[in-house]
Parts: sequence; C-alpha cells; structure tokens
Amino acid sequence: MPGMKLIHTADVHLGASSGALGERGSDHRRRIRAAFEKIVDLTLERSAQALIIAGDLFDSRRPAKRDLDFALAQLQRLGGATPPVEVFLLPGTHDCWAEDAVYASPRVAALPEYLHVLGGPEPVSVPLPHLDLTVHGCPHICDRDGQRPLAHLRPSPETRFNVGVIHGSAERGDIEDDSSMFSPEEIAASGMDYIALGHWHSHSEHSAGGVIAVYPGSPEIMGFEEREPGVALQVTLDAGGVSIENVPVGTLRARDMEIDAADVTGTEDLRARLAEYADSEMLIQVSLKGLAAPGVVLKLDEIREDLAQSFYALRIVDSSHPALDDLDTHEYDPRLALGKFVEMARERIQEAEAAGDERARRIAERALQLGVALLRGEEVLK
Repeated sequence: MPGMKLIHTADVHLGASSGALGERGSDHRRRIRAAFEKIVDLTLERSAQALIIAGDLFDSRRPAKRDLDFALAQLQRLGGATPPVEVFLLPGTHDCWAEDAVYASPRVAALPEYLHVLGGPEPVSVPLPHLDLTVHGCPHICDRDGQRPLAHLRPSPETRFNVGVIHGSAERGDIEDDSSMFSPEEIAASGMDYIALGHWHSHSEHSAGGVIAVYPGSPEIMGFEEREPGVALQVTLDAGGVSIENVPVGTLRARDMEIDAADVTGTEDLRARLAEYADSEMLIQVSLKGLAAPGVVLKLDEIREDLAQSFYALRIVDSSHPALDDLDTHEYDPRLALGKFVEMARERIQEAEAAGDERARRIAERALQLGVALLRGEEVLK
C-alpha cells in the first residue's frame, strides 16, 4: 500500500486580540485568516488525505461567531475533495475542552463526518481503515493543571500508520509549570509514527526514540518572540519512514536587535540606525544594553512615533544603565548643584539595590540620566 500525506498546523489563533501590535491589530487578524486559508488551499493543492490542527485554531474557548463561521467555511471546502479530506481538530490551551466551550457546542457536534473533533474528558482514537491510519488525540482540558497528554497514547495494531496529536510544552530547563507537558521518554514510549505538536509558536523538532515529533509553529507570526515566517508542515508517511516539508504560509518576519547604549550618541543617532532596517513586513524588537553615557537621554517615544510606519511593529526596550563610574570627575563637585544631584541620585540607586527593589532602581537611574542632562542645559523633552 502506498504511503499517505497529511498537512499539520497548530496555533492559528483566529480572533486573537493582537494587543501588542497596537493599531496593526485588525490587519494582523486579517493576516491570520489569510494564512489559514492558505493552509486549506495547500491541503487541496497537495492532494493531502488529512489536515491536522494540533490545538488553538481559535484564540478563545468561546470564539466569536464570525471566527467560527470563517473556520467552518474554510474546513468545509475540504469536503468537496474526492474523497473528502479528513480533518482533525484538537482542543488546545486557548480553545480548550469543556462542556460549555466551542468543541462541545451543538454546531460543532453537527459537523460532517470527515471533520473529527479529538475532544472529550479522555484521550480519543479515530481509526480510518480506508487510509490504514489511526489518529490519537489528547485534548487539553480547561482549567486543569498537571496534564500529561502523551502519558496514555499508544498505537493501534489495527492500522499501518499511527499519528498522535497533542498540545503542550516539551520539558526543558526553562519551563517548569506549564499546565500541559511531555518528556522525551513519553515521546519515545508512545510508539507513534508521527506526533503532531501544538502550543509553541515557533517551529521546532522534539523527536525521541525513533518517534518524530514536531511543532509547526503558528502559521502567521503572533508577536515579537517569533523570528521566521510561519509555515505549515507537509508530512509524508510511507515505508521509508517520515518526511517533512516546511511550506511557507505567513507573510510577516521578526528581528531582534541588541544595541550597546555606550555607542549611541543621542536620539537622532538611534533613529537613523533603526531607519536603515525599515521594512513594512517586519516586527522588530530593539534592546538597549550596557552602560549609557552620562547625560544622554533618548526620546524613545519620539522614535517610536517617527518610525511607526517604517515597520509592521516596533518595540524598544531600554535595559541600559547610566555609566556611574564616568561620573567620578571634578565636574561633579558635590558643593555644586550638579554634583549634589549626582550624589543624591547615586544614594537612591544604592538604597534600591540594597532593598532588592528593581523598579525603584530603574526609576532612580532614569532620574540620574535626565537630571544630569537637564543640569547641563541639554534639551531632553519635547
């Protein structure tokens, strides 16, 4: 029997608030819809036998009617294929399983038979004898901590192919308390041919023990944390094993820049540097690090406003510190106003550090930067 082809996506987040993107929110929601429509197109164009959505198709357990209407209209296009494409919907952390949530609603219950909801209080297995395939899913249950979605998934001996679908975080050192997690040992013990992962918004592989497990990431960049344009995965299962192709479906890109504050001479300098990277399809996050020169005060709000149309979204995070050692000069004689101010500001910084109050320390440092500039007669405000 020949192999089979499926399309794997997750974390679409139809109806996302996109609050971090400000005025781009409405456009971002449009792009999310367009990316999902591309995935349905791709499924049809590649003659895939199945589409797997590994959680968070919707951004809410009770999506708006317009988002549900859109999603079902797109998925129903797959019913027009000959034969119909089998679709698998897994409740994720945002569109989780509950009796009063979307996947238990009468409207979803009335879906055509080729649309399978991997929902309920327990793991679900759906055998498809005509494809020699069983799809096993463990839905994310609303408001329940400590879920282990891979703990009870095991392959069916009745079909040649077994695919698992879960929504959770791979265990690693920097993640300890996610409500749904799985380990490399659980991946290996599952016995699946392929595990379609969801929950993380960036593409990554977490295979173990010969079992292939992959996050596709969101089909459209959801925020500043992602880097690469969104993709869907074409997964082919055959006698040779599992092969995966990343197929671009998203339009946005993201970039993270770190700038040494010591090298920035002022607002105009920073504005000019960022303008060199202008790209209307780019989310860019700029981190100012290191020691800033005394008296250099950057008008970050002004830069954000001036460059708002140069990027899809711009975020500037100032984590720099005033170069306190540079203030130890005769210019700051404590008998003079400037010197007395520097002395008082440094005392406030030291008090905040001793108290472990990070917010107070940052405020005192900012006051030091502003005060030195103002007392030198420099213009720092609009």
